[in-house]
Amino acid sequence: MNVKLLLVGFALIAALSFVSAVPECWQEHDMPNGAWLYQAWLCVNGSNHGWIYTVAPPGIPQQLKMFKVELQSFTYIPPYAATLNCYEQFTDVDRQQPGQSSPNSVPPKPSYSWHFKQTVTLNAGEFTPQGSEWTNAECPPIKNYGQQGGNPPQVLIYLAWNGEIPGARMTATPFAPFTAFNPTASALDGAVSANDGAVAWLNKFAKRKAFKR
Repeated sequence: MNVKLLLVGFALIAALSFVSAVPECWQEHDMPNGAWLYQAWLCVNGSNHGWIYTVAPPGIPQQLKMFKVELQSFTYIPPYAATLNCYEQFTDVDRQQPGQSSPNSVPPKPSYSWHFKQTVTLNAGEFTPQGSEWTNAECPPIKNYGQQGGNPPQVLIYLAWNGEIPGARMTATPFAPFTAFNPTASALDGAVSANDGAVAWLNKFAKRKAFKR
């Protein structure tokens, strides 16, 4: 067999594997652990909303806390408004009191839930500056960095834990106020994932997904 053809075949297989591993715009995009900067094309496809999962890197007040930046809506018409929600992931290990289990019961295990933190609408080129309600809620600074049409249309969200937003000269549009009755909180706030085992508590800063897309 021709060695060159064989190498080309392996290269094509590797390339296809890489492409297939890239999430669609309506799926979860995982920011590498320890990274400070990240960007992803997000979109809304029916009931599926593209989102970025990120663990805050060491060295900042949010360090090792887990966050989700989810696209709620995007309109590919000027000013290309994108509305995003920020959620923090919490662990609950107190669902069963000691001494209340029967011999055949399942021992208590930690569960995980997303809690709504803040929402923002960003037009093309706008970002969440330091001191805004978004960043004051400990959410990572983000920018509406690019837009493209299609079915569905997509918006490029740039995320920078260190606040180094490229071309950061504009301010964000007004933030929707957060209240206990905010309708955007009801869909995900308090929703609990499947159990991951008691040992997960010992690794509470390891990645956990509360929802499977």
